[in-house]
Amino acid sequence: MSSRIDSSHRERQGRALRNRNRPRKKIPVRPPLPSDAEGAAKLASSEAAVEKRKRPWLLWLLVLVQAALLAAVVWLIRLPQPELPSDPDRRSMEVRWQVAGQEDRVESVYYGEQVVLPESVDTEGFTFLGWLDADGRLEEHRSIPVYRDMVFTARLIPAFETKKHIPYMETDAEAVLDVDGPITMREFVNILYLLLDTEETGSGSFVDVPEDDACYEAAAYLKEIGILSGTRLHPDTNLSCGELLEILCRFFPASEERGFLFQDLDADSVYYPYFCTAAAKGWIPCGKMVRAGATDDISRGRFARIMNHVLQRDAERHLDQEDVGTILDVPPSGDYYDDVVEAVIPHEYRLKGGEEVWTSSEALPVHEPGFFFAGVRLHYIGEDGVPAVNGNVGGLDYNRNGEVTTGDAWLDRELWSILEENVDPKTMDREEMLRVVYDYVVDNFTYRYGSMYAFGAEGWAVREARRMLEYGSGNCYCFAALFYELARFVGYDAKLYSGRAYGEQYEYRSYDTDLVYAPIGYTPHGWVEIEFDGVPYIFDTEYEYRSYGLRDMFMGDETVRGQYGYVKAETP
Repeated sequence: MSSRIDSSHRERQGRALRNRNRPRKKIPVRPPLPSDAEGAAKLASSEAAVEKRKRPWLLWLLVLVQAALLAAVVWLIRLPQPELPSDPDRRSMEVRWQVAGQEDRVESVYYGEQVVLPESVDTEGFTFLGWLDADGRLEEHRSIPVYRDMVFTARLIPAFETKKHIPYMETDAEAVLDVDGPITMREFVNILYLLLDTEETGSGSFVDVPEDDACYEAAAYLKEIGILSGTRLHPDTNLSCGELLEILCRFFPASEERGFLFQDLDADSVYYPYFCTAAAKGWIPCGKMVRAGATDDISRGRFARIMNHVLQRDAERHLDQEDVGTILDVPPSGDYYDDVVEAVIPHEYRLKGGEEVWTSSEALPVHEPGFFFAGVRLHYIGEDGVPAVNGNVGGLDYNRNGEVTTGDAWLDRELWSILEENVDPKTMDREEMLRVVYDYVVDNFTYRYGSMYAFGAEGWAVREARRMLEYGSGNCYCFAALFYELARFVGYDAKLYSGRAYGEQYEYRSYDTDLVYAPIGYTPHGWVEIEFDGVPYIFDTEYEYRSYGLRDMFMGDETVRGQYGYVKAETP
């Protein structure tokens, strides 16, 4: 027992000795509390290191950004830089100015200095538009710095012939210009080519202009020189005022002036710059009360006025009738007479005190006095060879173009259309045409009851004629009014009456009054009378229609008046 205890004691002593001689392990230090400032800093540093180890992609991103910046710097450094002259007094750049048909002009400019582009170039028969750079772009700046040799080419466009006054418009075979009518794109293209006075041809083409088209040669040339563009010309469309000015402005340097006012054109319109250029050059008027009409078809009269300004022609003068002849729809008192004469009549001239004086002209024929039909439109030529215009002559009203008119544009067009389908002034005299239009009214309309007019009422012709054409039917007033207007359109000073004729007692409501009663045996009625050799004759299309042709009421004499009891109000 004693020996076992001693043995166990010795083993414990041996283990204790071995443990004292063994290297001692380091015991980890406990993190400091947050209140310990130094310990807290160490703790934050330790946590940041842990977070850094958790997000290694940030380091890679920073590396990539730095690499990209370095690459950009290297690329910029390797770009070709303008060489700084070691001696500016001996280092200069060459600027070359090229003008077709002329020797090149060379200018030496020191490196970095400004070169001023010439404002104009003297070239006969051409207009200078500006300078093209090496890439063919029109240089917009007046001066540019020079760092290398440069070449500029003059942009030239053929100029209009202004010395010879070439006639560029013409009347038809009956001496009618159609001054209020439109200009087609085909006509305009041919006029431009004519005024350029050139025999050159071009290779430009449009898919809607075949080789046999009347404007093919003109369109091909204008496209080649850059005036026209695109694949389609649309030759049969009417030319608008905006399109006219847009194309005309291509023949001249663009104006930088803005601020011109127009009644119907805003500054954001695509046509506004062209109207400003035209106003700055004096081609057109401007102002708050001036209507631009940019998208309207331009009339032939206004076209002539603008073109004369473009061509620098003096159209403000008074000429003898023998120098001009007769233009049926443009009388001397017309708005565009001088402009049209300048555009139509071939002439020679000289300048006297800066004003144009005609020395000779190829005048149109002077019409004989009397009625004259241009197509189916009736004109009247006075004893002096001047057409009647803007007034009443011989009982007929004439518009500003010298045509007989009702005063209603819609009704005028309808009446001309009827005449075109039914009469031929070249083969028929006026009395034959009168019979045709009378039969036309009798045969092509039906009766329809309607309101009546008071005895002696006037001023209802246009209203009832329109009613007849719009509805295709009407009462006696409608029948009478339509024939009345047609008779005047073939040259007769017809009279229209609201009177009475035999019939039963009649009660009706008029346009202007309440109930109206006709005397016993009479009924309100409308009819037409025309005088021949001072004798009035009755024309009653409604009575003939309602009798199914049994009554011949064309040119009824006094016997007819008594038989049917026509009574009209006495005229003062």
